[in-house]
Amino acid sequence: MELSLAQFLQLSKDDSVQIIDARTDAEFLKGYIPGSIHIALDEIKTLNALKIIKQDCPIVLVCSQGTEAILIKRFELLGYTQVKGYLQGGFSTWSDADQKIDLIIEVEVDELAMDIPFDEYLMILDIRTEEVYDKAHIKDSIHLPLIEFGDPGAMSELDEHFNIYIIDDLGKQLLLAASVLKKQGIHNIRIVQDGWDAVEFLKNKFTIVASPKKNSDSDIFKDN
Repeated sequence: MELSLAQFLQLSKDDSVQIIDARTDAEFLKGYIPGSIHIALDEIKTLNALKIIKQDCPIVLVCSQGTEAILIKRFELLGYTQVKGYLQGGFSTWSDADQKIDLIIEVEVDELAMDIPFDEYLMILDIRTEEVYDKAHIKDSIHLPLIEFGDPGAMSELDEHFNIYIIDDLGKQLLLAASVLKKQGIHNIRIVQDGWDAVEFLKNKFTIVASPKKNSDSDIFKDN
């Protein structure tokens, strides 16, 4: 269903309604509707696994022209039955009407390297899986897998007190993570371009460590 700006605004006033922006990363970085969650078209399939949005949640969409039908179809195939429609004309309709716009800051990995020694409130938030994080991560980084972003308790360490830099595997889920945090009121965020791949490319500028090996039950019996 195509929504006029007035219809879109009326629906989005309801706190239970989730705005999902499925434009490209480049488009989203230029500006987005406050409270939106960014999910790229090819990442929609991960929603059920991440459990960030419940299947019965009412959804309104912001998307690129020509992608509306396939976008709605993909949500329906995943069991999201409450898609109310998409904003007619997409994000340009919103910006042309001088509505409020939010931004997510993207930085290159060398900027993170330069900031670490001088910012006592800097927090590196690593959202990769536990398996890859344990193998190698930046010293003193905080590990919070993206799959745990739907758990309010897991987010308790994050607040506006910190300057948060987010790292993932390849940079593909950074905007999803950042937009979820912003929706929860945590705005002092930067995403590290290209994620862990970029860190490894400049690994001489970071202190990279591995997590201590966890003892298995058999190891405990051996020690005894």
